[in-house]
Amino acid sequence: LHARGRGHRLGAAAAGAGAASGFSLGSVFTVGSALLGAVGSVASGVAQSKAAKFNAAAQEANAKVELDQAGARATEAARRTRQRIAATRAGALENGFEDSGSITDLIDTVGKTGTLEALTAIYDGTNRAQGMFTSAKLDRMNAKSAKIAGFINAGNSVLSGFSDAYTG
Repeated sequence: LHARGRGHRLGAAAAGAGAASGFSLGSVFTVGSALLGAVGSVASGVAQSKAAKFNAAAQEANAKVELDQAGARATEAARRTRQRIAATRAGALENGFEDSGSITDLIDTVGKTGTLEALTAIYDGTNRAQGMFTSAKLDRMNAKSAKIAGFINAGNSVLSGFSDAYTG
């Protein structure tokens, strides 16, 4: 009986000490929730950063492929131009025209048109690739911002939690 009374007094004393120090079970849960929210914010920021970096790498890879394809389209345009010039020259000679005068002008025009086609393929591909490189740069900036935002949100969560625990 005596030990039970003494234990009861110790429990009351501990509860009083907890109340005197300002800590309650609710405060502990508030701080715990804030810390958990902070961890979640950091994890979310890191995940968003990794996703943005992945997207940037994919955009850069696509841009490089686009440049290669533009070169291939230009090479194909040059090949077709050589074939057109040869066919035009052969057709003219076969029909009795000399390789001079209006035939030369026609062949020159075919050559210029082919050159324009090849240069347009390079220009268009380069523009598309540049857009992809720009998107990759933006994704890399977003990756950095996502990570920073995660840490800022984590700090905000911790400060809010401690503030709520202190005022609650």
